[in-house]
Amino acid sequence: MTNWEQKILDAVDARRDDIIDFVQKMVKIPSVTNDEVAIGNAFYEDMKAFGLDDVQMIEAEPGHPNIIARVKGEAGGPSLVFNGHLDVIFEGPAEDWTYPPYSGEIVDGKMYGRGSVDMKGGTCGSVLAAWIIKELGLPLKGDVQLTVVCDEEICGDRGVLHLLKEGYIKKNHPDDMGINCEPTTAYGRKRLWIANKGILRAYITVHGKNAHGSRPQLGVNAITGAVKVIHEVEELEKKLQQQYKHPLLAPPTILVAMIEGGSAMNMVPDSCKISLTRRMTPYENKEQAIQDYQDIIDKLAAEDPNFKADLEVWKGFRLPMDLNPEERIIKIMQKAYEKVTGNPLPVDGEEGGADAAFIVDATGIPMPCFGPGDITLCAALDEAVELDDLILAVKVYALSIYYALGKEE
Repeated sequence: MTNWEQKILDAVDARRDDIIDFVQKMVKIPSVTNDEVAIGNAFYEDMKAFGLDDVQMIEAEPGHPNIIARVKGEAGGPSLVFNGHLDVIFEGPAEDWTYPPYSGEIVDGKMYGRGSVDMKGGTCGSVLAAWIIKELGLPLKGDVQLTVVCDEEICGDRGVLHLLKEGYIKKNHPDDMGINCEPTTAYGRKRLWIANKGILRAYITVHGKNAHGSRPQLGVNAITGAVKVIHEVEELEKKLQQQYKHPLLAPPTILVAMIEGGSAMNMVPDSCKISLTRRMTPYENKEQAIQDYQDIIDKLAAEDPNFKADLEVWKGFRLPMDLNPEERIIKIMQKAYEKVTGNPLPVDGEEGGADAAFIVDATGIPMPCFGPGDITLCAALDEAVELDDLILAVKVYALSIYYALGKEE
């Protein structure tokens, strides 16, 4: 073990209580999407107090904070970009939780609370790793960049997409790389997430014609038309699952998530709206997915002159991601994890998505995902992260900074 490796690991262990306290503080601050002002201010003030460089709050709109900061290294060198988000999913009725959802209660080595897994543990971990590297005075051949963003849970354009659009995240050096801090344990298995599905949400609204229920032949039943659409969607899903297979991901899916139609039990429904969520492998693209839905509408209209439907695509499209497992940052993180645990860190894919995909697509910066917490607990009742997993993440992040940017001893 090198001198710096030992210094970094010892420094994290010495700050165990500080790490836990910082995560607990953030978990106690409610931050459901669109209510991120308090959590943004807390991160901003603490990142300044940690002595990080160039701490800024960036807002696409007032009340929607993004915080960026650096640990400066030599000018002109490569950067290591960390990304994490502030917002969380609505917690639901507090009485359904064993411990209050914003208590940060610590029981049997776990911290409970909404956002402890998704993803305040990882977001805090990146900030804490940067703070420790800054305190130790590790000479760096480039910058550590921290990006802490809003709007992630709704794929909104006020968070990472705004930072990309305005040039706050960009590739300045051919060796730039990144780490997204989403939770990556799944079913007890720690992994490095290098591929994920894209998410396209759309609505198909079938239009019919009202008539009294006693004379249905005078109307056009929009729900009956919607059933035809659903059947065609099921057939499309079967075709896609045969056509698009990825070594790290399950086959693509199309979920009929919601259906809304009809106005009264004695009326022929004149409208029926279907919500569709398509999870796409990296081999698919948004344009073709939209065309697949339009082809269904056109087919049914050609078969039945009374069939009419509109397609509406939700703007919050989440890109798929597919990284080369030989990327240097992937090897760095595997080395860091093995140094801490003695165990290998396998690459894997994830059915959900992350802001990493937007960064990879817009900049070309490779950004695998690794973070504390079991991803199956995201948005769950009694969401909780293991304290030891928080410490592990900070160690892996800090060692990854050293391996990526540390100057030779």
